[in-house]
Amino acid sequence: MKTFTYFLLAGLRKLTVLVTVSLLASASVLSDAFAQEPMHTLAFNNPDELKAYLRYQPDRAVLISAHRGGAAAGYPENSIPTFARTLSYTPAFMEVDPRYTKDGQVVLLHDDTLSRMTTGNGKVIDHTLAELRQLYLKDVHGRTTPFGVNTLAEALEWAKGKTVLILDQKGIPALERAKLLVEHHAKAHAMLIVYSVEDAAAVYRYDPDIVMEVMVPSMEALAEFQAAGVPMENIVAFVGHKPPKDPTVIAGLREVGVTPARGTSFELDRAYTHGQISRGELHAGYRALLAGGVAMLESDLATEAGMAVQAAWDAEAYRDSDKQATQE
Repeated sequence: MKTFTYFLLAGLRKLTVLVTVSLLASASVLSDAFAQEPMHTLAFNNPDELKAYLRYQPDRAVLISAHRGGAAAGYPENSIPTFARTLSYTPAFMEVDPRYTKDGQVVLLHDDTLSRMTTGNGKVIDHTLAELRQLYLKDVHGRTTPFGVNTLAEALEWAKGKTVLILDQKGIPALERAKLLVEHHAKAHAMLIVYSVEDAAAVYRYDPDIVMEVMVPSMEALAEFQAAGVPMENIVAFVGHKPPKDPTVIAGLREVGVTPARGTSFELDRAYTHGQISRGELHAGYRALLAGGVAMLESDLATEAGMAVQAAWDAEAYRDSDKQATQE
């Protein structure tokens, strides 16, 4: 396997974490064959490296979280082939949806029913893993793909050295998901979405290495996490899918080293997919969020968000280099 540096993260004193582009000599996993290479990978050796990377850093490009893995035409949500495709365009975290099967296995499916995203019917919890293995996933247009349902275990194994999975709740409580990360030795390449201060504190007490994305719409909410003893280095703060009512929260999070994350699925992404705005307007919308201080975008259109972020980063780097050349 050949690798070269995609870009070097600055601001880490004791840890040097590289975001690399890997040129895969051969695809060890079927899904890699469907990705356009090279793949932009995020690799961490241990939870401390992941924590350090996720701390807010003003001299770093904005991070991308691919909502449900970045589904597209021909590529269904919550699917390893889709993760591979997304990484062929941009380095990204993968927000995924784990659910229990009838026989206690954990699969990646957003809905509690099967009809929208698979060729099956009924509830996920009423089917065994073997039964779900007989189904095919559908893409964002409802077309059947050649891809099957993936287990969480498969996704965690695949993600190692490539990306970080962000596990939403979907019927599996926070502590149960925390135990799954420990069981699969995945604390360096997976983290949890946690919806309450109480759950975040419980996860931290269970294992202080686990990183969480928590809901922080205001500075008051941030103070609650601090009062509960949740360290700031253990969290990324999701401020919402719309502009937060507390206008100080994004700057306040950055001041204490917490990365503020913003969802774009309900507004920008939806407006674009419904034909209400152009691609140029979509990218301008992403750039406006960056200008407002957001440091992570959670997007349905992760490849588009990634391209907009990279263009903004390149433009900023060009301005900095031009300014330095002028001064010299």
